[in-house]
Amino acid sequence: MASTSVKTVRDGQITLKDGTGSPVTLVVTYEGEGNFTFTDDKSERLTIMQRGSIVGCRKQNDVVTTGSFSINFREFSDTSSGSIIDFIMKTGSYSGNISTGGAGFSDFYMIDVQIKIEGTDHGDAGDHYATLSKCIVTYDFAEGFPDTVNLNIECYGGIAREQS
Repeated sequence: MASTSVKTVRDGQITLKDGTGSPVTLVVTYEGEGNFTFTDDKSERLTIMQRGSIVGCRKQNDVVTTGSFSINFREFSDTSSGSIIDFIMKTGSYSGNISTGGAGFSDFYMIDVQIKIEGTDHGDAGDHYATLSKCIVTYDFAEGFPDTVNLNIECYGGIAREQS
């Protein structure tokens, strides 16, 4: 069944997950305007030319999928309940998190990043999900009105798109 409504920023919810059997999760709050973005590009392309004319296209190396989103700043760290920065940096109350990369895949701490888009409340057959797997997430801080934290995603495990 085709979706019955156009989705807006009010329909999204971002969740971060670690690699434990029953994942430690953090639902992102204080997102501000709602600006989650990602690209879903599979591989580099080699354009095959014959004297200036395109005669074919071949796959080359896989590309690293990238994404980003911003939140309104609340805290760098929270020793009791943890902050989003603690989660992505594996510090504070999230220092026991386990990487989604697994042993031998990466020297870096990795997490999964999921965006859920509400569908059932709008007459769809289910909610819509895109899960970016094995992600290295970094951040930058910007002072302003309000202060913001920009989260940058490098996805090494691909994207799973589904509807529940």
